[in-house]
Amino acid sequence: MKLFECFNKTLPMLQQFRLQQCCKPCPKPQHLICFKQWTAEMVLDVITSAINLKCKYRNTHQKRIDVLKNTKVMILQEVNEPILNMAVSKAATLLGAFDVNITDQVVWDHDYNGSIFSFMSDVIFVSTTTHMCVQRFAEKSLVPVICMRSRTHASIQSLATIMAIIEEFGSMRCVNVSYMGPPHPILNSYLLLCPMLGANFKFKCCCEKCPVSPLLYKSSEELTAQSATEVKQCSDKNDVLKNTCVVIAGPTTKHRDKIELFKFSIEDIQRNTCCSWLFFHTCPRGEEVDDKLFCHLNSRTFNAIENMHYIAAALMANAVKGYKF
Repeated sequence: MKLFECFNKTLPMLQQFRLQQCCKPCPKPQHLICFKQWTAEMVLDVITSAINLKCKYRNTHQKRIDVLKNTKVMILQEVNEPILNMAVSKAATLLGAFDVNITDQVVWDHDYNGSIFSFMSDVIFVSTTTHMCVQRFAEKSLVPVICMRSRTHASIQSLATIMAIIEEFGSMRCVNVSYMGPPHPILNSYLLLCPMLGANFKFKCCCEKCPVSPLLYKSSEELTAQSATEVKQCSDKNDVLKNTCVVIAGPTTKHRDKIELFKFSIEDIQRNTCCSWLFFHTCPRGEEVDDKLFCHLNSRTFNAIENMHYIAAALMANAVKGYKF
């Protein structure tokens, strides 16, 4: 009887404690939707973490380190992106997580999808042809949302390339980076990442007859004022390649008549720079770059592609658990 009375007194206290626990505000998840919302320190933390992971596990085949054991990773895509998909899936397996891939025409305008999907996952990687809708999706999500690719950014691919540059030069500071290719989400990412990390950036993404200004060009110019760097849009390929340290070819253009605009060779690079240079290609590759350049000793295209799963691993470990390698 006394035990029953004690239980009756204790039960309301337990219920109140549970209610307090449920009502506690959850910590705000760390999303990656646009680099404008990140700082240079946040970017370097992820890249350094990825480099440390790569140094420790140079070969990740059949490896599982259980940093994110039993974590559910959702890969949510409008259009299937095989390389990005595999990079995130490989990273999830390495960290001991489980991934699920959903390719569908997601209705991003329905903001409640962010809440729905976050009930069933621990981190969400998104690939979409829109951008602002993903921001609203993330605001409703209870778990971190990482935008792999959108109309504005190519986050994982650009970070993987920056990681490869830092592996070679030790830093992005005072590195002259050049981009030659059509307008592409990855160009927007470089426009923010280069000045943010102290590098100068020049690019050619159109012809004089049809001028195009990238979406984040103005934001990039604002960053240069803060970091004492330079960003310049060029109409001539020789201006783009002048004194360059890193040359990045954009993906091949869908308009065959414009391939000639973005075509360049080893001779073009060597004629315009006396610096030690590296070359990267943003696949898919077309006729704008020949085999001689694509397979050159200075080419680091496959290094950057390999880095994608290290970047994906560093991003999800940091976003889910605040873990750094």
